[in-house]
Amino acid sequence: MSQSILVTGSNGFIGRHLVEDLKKRGSQVFALNRSDGDTCRSETWGKYPKADCVVHLAGQTFVPDSWTHPELFIESNALSTAHGLEYCRVHAAKLIFLSSYMYSTKSALSVKESDELNPVNPYALSKFLGENICRYYSEFFGTQVAILRPFNVYGIGQTEKFLIPSIIRQARAGDEIKVMDSKPSRDYIYIDDLLEAIHRVVNTAINFDVLNVGTGKSYSVGELINVLGMVVGRNLKVVSANTERPSEINYTQADITHATEVLGWKPRWALVEGLSAIWNS
Repeated sequence: MSQSILVTGSNGFIGRHLVEDLKKRGSQVFALNRSDGDTCRSETWGKYPKADCVVHLAGQTFVPDSWTHPELFIESNALSTAHGLEYCRVHAAKLIFLSSYMYSTKSALSVKESDELNPVNPYALSKFLGENICRYYSEFFGTQVAILRPFNVYGIGQTEKFLIPSIIRQARAGDEIKVMDSKPSRDYIYIDDLLEAIHRVVNTAINFDVLNVGTGKSYSVGELINVLGMVVGRNLKVVSANTERPSEINYTQADITHATEVLGWKPRWALVEGLSAIWNS
C-alpha cells in the first residue's frame, strides 16, 4: 500500500532527487522546504499535513562552514530533529533521520554501526545530538526511528562546494585538477543507491535501527581523480596544496553488512559509473 511521506529539505541535493524518486514509486509526497517555515520552530511542524513517514533532510550540511558557525549547525540539525520527532509522536509516524559519519578515528578501517563514535567537527556533533534525541524518543515514547548514516553522497546536481562537482568542473576546463589535499580517502555512495536504501526503509518495519549507507570501498582524492580521468579519456594532473582541514578524517569505509541484512540492500553503482553519469549529464 502506498504511504504518505513528508520530506523536509526537499529543495536540497538529496531532497530533490528523493521527491522525484518517491513520486515515481507512487507515494503521496509532501515536499517541504524553507519557504514552508523554519523546522526549528514547533509552529512550523504544526502546519504540516499528517503523513505516515517523515524523511528529515532539512539542516546545515557543509562541514567547513560548521567551524565558522557551530551553534547554527547544532540548532538546525539537532533542534529541528526534536521537532520532527515530536510530530512523529503526535501522528504515530516513522522518522527516517539522515545522519552522518561520526566514527572514531581509532575505529577499524571498515566501520560498523556499533563502533565507537567521536564526532570530530561541529557538523558531525550536530548529527550526533540528533541521533541521541532519536534514540530517546524511540525508547521513552515508542517512536519508530531509522537512522541512516550515509557516507560521501554524490550525484547529478550537487553544488560545486563539494569535491566531486569541483573536480568535474575543473576537468571540463582542462587537465589540471587543483585540490586542497589529495590524501584523504572516502567511501563515495551514488545518490541512486541512497534513494533505494531510503525506499526500503520506508517499506520495512523498524522500531529503532542505525544503518550505514556506503559501498564498502574507499578512494583517496588522488585515486578519485584517476578514475575520473578514465571516464573522460585523459590523464588528469593532480595539483595538491597539501593543506589538511581541521580535524581531518583520513579514511572512511563503511561496513554495510547490517543494511544488507535488514533491508536486502546493496549498492549497485560503481564509482566509475557514477562519475560517468555526472560527466554525461
